[in-house]
Amino acid sequence: MRIFLMFLLLISSFSTHATPGTERIGLFSNNRVSVWKTIIYPSSKQALKMHRHDFDRVVVALTDGLLKVTTSKGKTHYMQFKKDKAYYLSKDIPGEIHTDENIGKRPIKVIVIELHDKGKKTVALLPKSKTSQSQPHFVYV
Repeated sequence: MRIFLMFLLLISSFSTHATPGTERIGLFSNNRVSVWKTIIYPSSKQALKMHRHDFDRVVVALTDGLLKVTTSKGKTHYMQFKKDKAYYLSKDIPGEIHTDENIGKRPIKVIVIELHDKGKKTVALLPKSKTSQSQPHFVYV
């Protein structure tokens, strides 16, 4: 009887834990900037759905990872992220959407800071350095 109860407890613990999934978590937004955390789990089934970015953005990598980016026009490129590095990405080409797929073995976690263009000049508050000026490494296929 005791073994049976332990078995039931073990089975119930499996059913109460949800499988983690790719997600976007809003952190802050106003008329100048939007900030969110994105977690992309490995697997084509966990890829971000087709979307686009209408604004320039800064992406801060919280983990290492490799993303496969595929556009609606069938073009593919790869983005290599290194933990604790920041990357500047320009807004997307008008009329084009893309999907992001984590082709690594571990979740990719990033903070995205979207810069809303309000026609005002912005001033960088951080000194220019190699780290803050880093660009993603693209491999075109």
